[in-house]
Amino acid sequence: MKTKPLPDLPGLPGLTPKRPNDIGMVALALAVMAVLTAGTLWGIPLAVPLGLAAAVCGLIGWRKVKRGQADERLPAFAGLGLGATTAVVCLGVTAWFFYSLSHAYDRPEDLISKGPSYASTLNPGGTAHYRDGVRVTVSKARRVPNLPGDVALVKGEVTYEFSVTYVNDQDKSVELAGNGIRSQMRLMPGGLTPTGPVSPEWNSHHPWFPKELAPHQKVTVKMHTNAPPDATTLDFTCAPTDYRDEAHWLLQLS
Repeated sequence: MKTKPLPDLPGLPGLTPKRPNDIGMVALALAVMAVLTAGTLWGIPLAVPLGLAAAVCGLIGWRKVKRGQADERLPAFAGLGLGATTAVVCLGVTAWFFYSLSHAYDRPEDLISKGPSYASTLNPGGTAHYRDGVRVTVSKARRVPNLPGDVALVKGEVTYEFSVTYVNDQDKSVELAGNGIRSQMRLMPGGLTPTGPVSPEWNSHHPWFPKELAPHQKVTVKMHTNAPPDATTLDFTCAPTDYRDEAHWLLQLS
């Protein structure tokens, strides 16, 4: 059914009153509310749905103008733009807040590798990654001749050699533990702690860990242990500094 056109205003022939964009005004009001709510810390999450609602209402209002059902497009456009912007910004701030909260107790010295802790092991050649960019890799163990001048060698024991590699992937130096490494060893089966080797003659000709790792420096040191012939596994735990998490390897002795 056709509607009757509005009559001309007195004295102004051909001029009809504007058709208000009610949904556009709602969009603008919601957008302003979203901006005001986002001004407080606890109001930021609430500003997200308000901003989204303003954007939806603004889109509906813009379509009404496009279809000729309303004349006022400015409130719809303002509500759409301001609401969408506020929602996106507050959503990003909220996501950042919860991410920061979940990592509030993270330390640069924490291990970030999957698994390495004293209760779960890395395989020979595995690398322990620390949050600040330091990496530790322990090679597999291989049998070598007894070290010359080893005063801790017990008759019948055999000597195994493996390497420990440090890599500092950050732009600052890292001070190492007092002896360059904080480590523990246990021989399996039995859980005995090896006592050697102690070979000043060998040590005097081979480098040890430095006092600190320079930025992007890589250091590899050969380490040794004496073991009885029936030992099958070396349980090796280490950390490059006194304040870092310990990583754990099981090295097969063969």
